[in-house]
Amino acid sequence: MKKNEHTFSWQALIRIIIMGIIVFLSWKALPVIPVILVAVVLVAALYPVVIKINKKTKIPLIICIFLILILPIVPFILFGTIFIPRIFAEIPILLSSLGNIINSSQLLSPVFQNFNIIAYLQSVDYATTTVNITLVIFSIISTVILTFFFMYDFDKLLGMFLNVVPEKEKEEVKNLVKEVAVVTGKYLRGNFIISIICGVVVYVGLTLLHIPFALPLAIFAAIVDLLPLVGQTVGSIPAIIIGFGVSPFTGVLVIILHLIYQQVENNIISPLIYNKALNLLPSIVFLSFLIGASLFGILGAFLSLPVAASIPAIIQYQKNYRLRHKES
Repeated sequence: MKKNEHTFSWQALIRIIIMGIIVFLSWKALPVIPVILVAVVLVAALYPVVIKINKKTKIPLIICIFLILILPIVPFILFGTIFIPRIFAEIPILLSSLGNIINSSQLLSPVFQNFNIIAYLQSVDYATTTVNITLVIFSIISTVILTFFFMYDFDKLLGMFLNVVPEKEKEEVKNLVKEVAVVTGKYLRGNFIISIICGVVVYVGLTLLHIPFALPLAIFAAIVDLLPLVGQTVGSIPAIIIGFGVSPFTGVLVIILHLIYQQVENNIISPLIYNKALNLLPSIVFLSFLIGASLFGILGAFLSLPVAASIPAIIQYQKNYRLRHKES
């Protein structure tokens, strides 16, 4: 009988050391991991578009990346120039109206009735708030720059990543990366489109119902709609409160507006845009949302769905990996 010989592999040892270093550095760099994750998600969503434009137009890659990153910002700049002064003028009145409605409501507990929004905002430490806003702006700029370099060096970075993968698994891992990128890209692009649709529908509906502050309420609903599961419900709350402040009948109409849109989005718009790319059980979606939110806050909640949608592809790769090694 032949004895099993276990040969020492320097290559395996090097891989273990590299993975240990990566885990250690990841732990030390935990505060910047959200920025890296967002950049990776943006690359997954935008890089296929960049490559298509680059191949069809023959425009240099660096210019294509620049255009794809800058052009989407232009509408926001135009929107900000036109509407932000109006929004900032309406927000104090909106908050005051919300406070008056809450304080005069007979349906809420005395704890909420005695809550003064304006007094609370005046008590906020604006020095700390300014620092936090500065950090957010810095994170956004860092994310854009990191996304730019990730796309510009995409092939080299992918090659470096595949170098730590065994030769027999390189093609399979490459296909896995592509599949995860497709799912993530579809989610990000689809979620952005759905959010815009939500904002437009809510704005038109609130305007037709003669609800005050329709624009800031619609923008709030559109932004919060980016969050899975809870976004639509949370985004409707300020509009419903204002609606009941106008009249009970108007408040009911606002609820009906949001309920109808919620059903249309869940059953028609989302399946049409995502095209089954995110075919997940509601329980898995909610669990992913809770885990993501607990780890990275709102950003984690936003990233939870594409991560959850990538899990089936990873599990399938693991199954195929075992089958391949059994056959060999």
